[in-house]
Parts: sequence; structure tokens; C-alpha cells
Amino acid sequence: MADHKPDYTSHGASYSALTFSFLAGGIAGAAVALLLAPQSGKATREIMGRKLNDATDSARELKGRMVDKLNDAADSAREFKDRTIRRGQEIGEEATNRVEGAASALAGKAGQRERGKNGDLKAGDSSA
Repeated sequence: MADHKPDYTSHGASYSALTFSFLAGGIAGAAVALLLAPQSGKATREIMGRKLNDATDSARELKGRMVDKLNDAADSAREFKDRTIRRGQEIGEEATNRVEGAASALAGKAGQRERGKNGDLKAGDSSA
């Protein structure tokens, strides 16, 4: 039997998912530790409030970084699209010029053959 190796690249967790999981685990662990610690209810609530504020700040920072990365990716995609459209237009113009040139050359040859059949051109006549 052939060895089957799983493809970790397509199913791997993204950086943001790992970061979020780490933060969520830290918050849950801190909450459990505070709830089980031998402190007064007021002190525990104050500590939990600070931890919650810290987690909120971390989440906002993460959100800001992700928004910046997404904006950068969108800008790159727009630039790529614009370059691709310009290149497609250049290729189209070049193809049109080549086809027109080939058509002109063929039309010129066909015209010369037609004039030659009709005897319009005489030997030594250079006006055409």
C-alpha cells in the first residue's frame, strides 16, 4: 500500500486563528485561576476587570493588524488587476496591428495578381 501523507498546508490553522485561540485560552485560564484563588469577591472582580480590559485591548490590536493586512492585500489585488488589464489591452492592440498588417499585405498581393491577370500592368511600367 502507498503511504498517505496528509496535506498540512491546505488544512493548517492560520496565524490569526492561532493567535485568537491562544488569547481565548489565556483568558479562560486566567478566569478559572481568579475564581479559584482565595481572595475576596471585590478583589477578584477588579482583577478580572483588568484582565478583560487587557484582552479587549489585545483583540483591538489584532483587529487593527488584520484590517491593515487585508487592506494591503486588496491594494495588491487592485494593482495586479490593473496591470493585467493594461497588458491585455497591449496584447489586443498588438494582435490587431499584426492582423491589419497581414490583411494589407494579402490584399496588396491579391491586387497585384488581379492586375496581372487583366493585363493592367505592362512590362516596364513602374507606376502602381
